[in-house]
Amino acid sequence: MKLMHYFLSGMLCLGLVAGSSFSAEAAEQEAFTLGEIVVTGEKSDISAIGISETITFEQIEATNSKTVADALEFAPGITMTRGMKNEPEVSVHGFGQEKSLFLIDGIPYYETYYGKLSLDQIPAGIISRIEITKNAPSVLYGANAQVAVINVITKQGSKEPSFNLQGEIGENDTWKTELSHGNQIGAVNYWLSYSHEESDGWQLSDDFDPEIATRMKKFMPDKDGIHEDGGLRKNSDYEKDRLWARAGIMPSLGSEYFVSFHIMDSEFGHPPATNEYKIFPTSGDDAGFSTFSRFEEYRDWGIDLSGEQAVSDQLTFRGKLFYHDHEDVYVSYDAPDYDTEISKSSYQDDFFGGSLFADFSAAEPHMGHLSFHYKRDSHDDRSGEALPFNEYASYTGSVGTEHEYLIDSGPSLYAGISYDWFDVDKAEDYEFDDDDNLVGQVAGETPETKDAVNPMVGFTWDLEETLVYGSVAKKTRFPALFELYSSQGGNTELDAEKTINYTLGVTRTFGDRVTADVSGFYHDVSDWISRDYYEDGYTGVELYDNVEDVTMLGFETSLDIVFCEYFKMNANYTYIDAENKSDQKVTDDVIGVPENQFGVGFNALIPKILVMVDVQGIYADGVYDSLPTTGDPDGEAVETDNYFILNTRISRNFMESYAVYAEVDNLFDQDYEEEIGFPGRGRNFRVGASLSF
Repeated sequence: MKLMHYFLSGMLCLGLVAGSSFSAEAAEQEAFTLGEIVVTGEKSDISAIGISETITFEQIEATNSKTVADALEFAPGITMTRGMKNEPEVSVHGFGQEKSLFLIDGIPYYETYYGKLSLDQIPAGIISRIEITKNAPSVLYGANAQVAVINVITKQGSKEPSFNLQGEIGENDTWKTELSHGNQIGAVNYWLSYSHEESDGWQLSDDFDPEIATRMKKFMPDKDGIHEDGGLRKNSDYEKDRLWARAGIMPSLGSEYFVSFHIMDSEFGHPPATNEYKIFPTSGDDAGFSTFSRFEEYRDWGIDLSGEQAVSDQLTFRGKLFYHDHEDVYVSYDAPDYDTEISKSSYQDDFFGGSLFADFSAAEPHMGHLSFHYKRDSHDDRSGEALPFNEYASYTGSVGTEHEYLIDSGPSLYAGISYDWFDVDKAEDYEFDDDDNLVGQVAGETPETKDAVNPMVGFTWDLEETLVYGSVAKKTRFPALFELYSSQGGNTELDAEKTINYTLGVTRTFGDRVTADVSGFYHDVSDWISRDYYEDGYTGVELYDNVEDVTMLGFETSLDIVFCEYFKMNANYTYIDAENKSDQKVTDDVIGVPENQFGVGFNALIPKILVMVDVQGIYADGVYDSLPTTGDPDGEAVETDNYFILNTRISRNFMESYAVYAEVDNLFDQDYEEEIGFPGRGRNFRVGASLSF
């Protein structure tokens, strides 16, 4: 490890020496122009009829964010928690991560079984900006954009050659190095980035209070005791390598063709829950499972093709083809010492498909779009190394059309409709005898094809310094494979979840210094998929079922103030009133929805010494982690505590090419839990340096 630190220091010193020969300001790396799905222009921007915001690279840096998940934690209306598997769970307005559509440069990013993937895999260094559209009104995104679309736009080569080198070290042998380079030579544009980081883990708060963890079921082996005693968080180590590359040609205006490639390879531990644990010992050929675990391997790679061709001033075609592959190996141990393995379960997932868009204009006030999406998902899993893989396959498609009537004086109108469908083509399961010995594999039931029609309407009205906007959009989410086939309640009879999203808001600017926004929203959800209810007749078998009707009413407000060129401030607040209106409900409350969220921050440049100070804080109400259900109507409602976290960053630029910085997460070292049994990070400190030319 020390050799790697010396190597990193040497690379930084070499970069500083080399950089002294460059007197020109470092070239900025541009955003990937083909990364958008929804066309935005001077007059046309359909994202404006929903609740939308853009997180810039500068804002990501100011919050000490190292991944997409970190950056989203500071966005209004979004919460990020970490629980089992040490994976971030990003929720929008209280909707779980699988209910939003996550894209990288307009291409889906997910794992085919759960319908979501760890956003810790996406490093902040590759991001140009993150576009967030809540209530997801546009039909051009395709299926499964139930509540929001989050599109990560990456960088591409600039007109001048750019080189970037960054190194960072922190507590507990934490270090990172990142290299990137991009350029455009004639019609050829290319960009690449490589990063490596590793750590022995992160610190808990000094106020952390250990507790005794107990078995979830009495038949499990007894490993009761204190599994986390503070200090360095147990089993929180990680090692990550990420490579991103892109090359393409831009032969003429309105003509671009690019190929992109990425590979992300990680290994990381799963910090144990402090309150409970699960251990299912191996029985015969039936592999065991434990929450004392880690990912021995977690790898994603993919190759994408993106293109745009203008046929005329009135017609442009855009297209994307993609293939993504995911593999992971989950290792279970028999005790919190992580010495003896119980089993290794593996997932092998891939998906491939494409999207095609036509943008056209029949007359001056009109702009129209056609969209087509189609993809195949494949999932293979096995619960132990001695078992064969079970195979699953499904197809998802969408066709849509959207039209904009852009009026110079008066409201601009938007309308669209899509037809989406989902079909499971293959499913398998194990067959065991009474002694848990494998007999073979059997074909699983495949449900009938599911489809839905999703319309939307919206408007914007530009009144000089005031913009009024609103929309109504019906959205559908098809069940994920785990909801159909999980051994813990899978149900092939599931229907799609249906949501009608309502939005009404206003944005007001006051000169060049103040921007304020207030937007109200209402989500009316039917056929919400839940496993908190017994199947017909309350036989005691908990299945995923379309049993809940949920409403969420609330508003978001934000304020940005530029006091002067040296001082800026931002604040935001989100209120959500969530109510369970199901016929079988035991309580009106809904799990995982914070009633109040608040964010505040400022950016200040100290004159003369030219030191930049960034401070960003977030407050969140406690949320229900568990509630009484039909199976346990007398169960306790368990709620997390409220918390306020403040991150700070101090940086200084030198000679146009160099920068040094220091970062502190959770400045006040608050002890808090985002999920019950999973304490958040305490105060953690890092320093770094970068060279750009």
